[in-house]
Amino acid sequence: MLKHKTSVLFVNNSGKEKKALQVPTSILLSWKKYLIAFVAIIISLCGILCFIVFRQTSAFYSGAFSAKLERANQIKREVDLEKVKASFKSIDQNIRVINQMLVERGFPQQTLKNAGGPDDFDITDVNEIASFYDKELARMEAILSESPIGRPHHGEQTSGFGYRYNPFGSGTLEGHKGLDFSGDSGDPVRTTADGVVEFAGVKGGYGNCVIVRHKSGYETLYGHLSRILVKQNQKIETGYEIGKLGSTGRSTGPHLHYEVIKDGIKIDPARFTKL
Repeated sequence: MLKHKTSVLFVNNSGKEKKALQVPTSILLSWKKYLIAFVAIIISLCGILCFIVFRQTSAFYSGAFSAKLERANQIKREVDLEKVKASFKSIDQNIRVINQMLVERGFPQQTLKNAGGPDDFDITDVNEIASFYDKELARMEAILSESPIGRPHHGEQTSGFGYRYNPFGSGTLEGHKGLDFSGDSGDPVRTTADGVVEFAGVKGGYGNCVIVRHKSGYETLYGHLSRILVKQNQKIETGYEIGKLGSTGRSTGPHLHYEVIKDGIKIDPARFTKL
């Protein structure tokens, strides 16, 4: 039967070219059987290939997962999870306290999204949580650096904010819009926050005066300086020496006059001298 052949004639569309092809008659009679066998072979080869790929990838990923799992178990053995949780909660509380202090001084409330994370976090989540606190504390640090917190001079405070008797002896009351710090001429005067020098020069009764504008929307004023060490539009950082203490302008002796201004309104700097 296999030797018996059948001729198959192929004719093109024009009918002019013809080509005969001899095919074993058994193939024509049993073409379904051969087709099924061919498809079965292809499926088998694909299955073998998929199995090989699966084995190799499984070995790779299971090895990486096993290493990560072993590392996590090692951390669990070495770290007291309850202490870690307590530490994060303590950080949360400290941030809330600092935040409240800033709010009391007129700064906007700082929202901490998902602070601390879930109470039942796994030890393998520590890196993610620690990264969250790194970012939040860096943001809080930036806010503090731009906020006029602290003292511009180490001397004793001799006059506060509000009404006081005229220091020139007239016996009348006058409004005092800042704090006075006593000191010696030439003592360093330092800015209380990062900012840009808005004014540096002589300003009426303030004498030699420096005004610094801060990103937080506040301004600080330093008056009666004997010497100015900065220029207008100069960028300065917290603690930068902007001038020397003196007695220029309307002054009874060497001292620093310090003001904090928000939206053009002078407010009590004593709220900012301590955090």
